[in-house]
Amino acid sequence: MAPTKNSSDSKAEDARQTAASLLSSASSYAHRSLDSLISPSTRQRAYDTTASFASDQPILFSFIAFQVLFSLLPILLFISFALSTFFLTLCAAVIFTLFWTGVASLFLIPTLFITSALAVLCWGSSVGSFVVARWLYHHAPAGVFPHSSGTSSPGTDVTSDGAWKDVQVKQFDDVKSLE
Repeated sequence: MAPTKNSSDSKAEDARQTAASLLSSASSYAHRSLDSLISPSTRQRAYDTTASFASDQPILFSFIAFQVLFSLLPILLFISFALSTFFLTLCAAVIFTLFWTGVASLFLIPTLFITSALAVLCWGSSVGSFVVARWLYHHAPAGVFPHSSGTSSPGTDVTSDGAWKDVQVKQFDDVKSLE
């Protein structure tokens, strides 16, 4: 069934109203954004100053207007090129840095594993040596006090079978008691 001329006109009218509504919304949004950036009074002063300059010196104003009109596009293109180059370089630098940091971590992680293992080994041997030395210190004779006079030197009274004779052993429970 072919649409009648009336229904196509109403659809076209609806499309125009929708477009007008969208343009009105976009325009009001632009005005609100511009008002938040530059106050309306400052903008009005700039318009008034520009209008008075255009009416006072129309030839100079037209020269400046044509220069801005024809130079604006190349300037905007250059600025967009410079900014995109900057961001491209920044992204490339970040990617470059991340790549080489990853490669360096392939060397760092095994190196840290080896150095950590060596550190644990040295610490363990130091703690083991300390524990053994402390155990020997607590179980070895701390002082020899002979109570008999013999032919040997003082503090070395030893029986014929090699055992200590008349020896007193001082036991220290705390290292601080030695100080």
